[in-house]
Amino acid sequence: MQTPPYIPDEKIVEELRRLKSLGHPPSALLKYLKGELSGAYFIKYFRAAFGMSLKAAKPVAGWLAMGLSDERVDQFISEEW
Repeated sequence: MQTPPYIPDEKIVEELRRLKSLGHPPSALLKYLKGELSGAYFIKYFRAAFGMSLKAAKPVAGWLAMGLSDERVDQFISEEW
């Protein structure tokens, strides 16, 4: 039996968009997500909220797994916004 694809919660997607529109940096959005759900879904939420490619959203994984600094993740992702 195949697992259905993960569909992001639209309320969380909208909150990410709202936070971005208020000028919050990507690292602040990641910290918001950290309080809402498992890290496994962070990239999916960034992609759903902002139409980012997988390549453009890769710094999210670096922030989660490799300790990429807030400043670096902000720099990398802000280039894609």
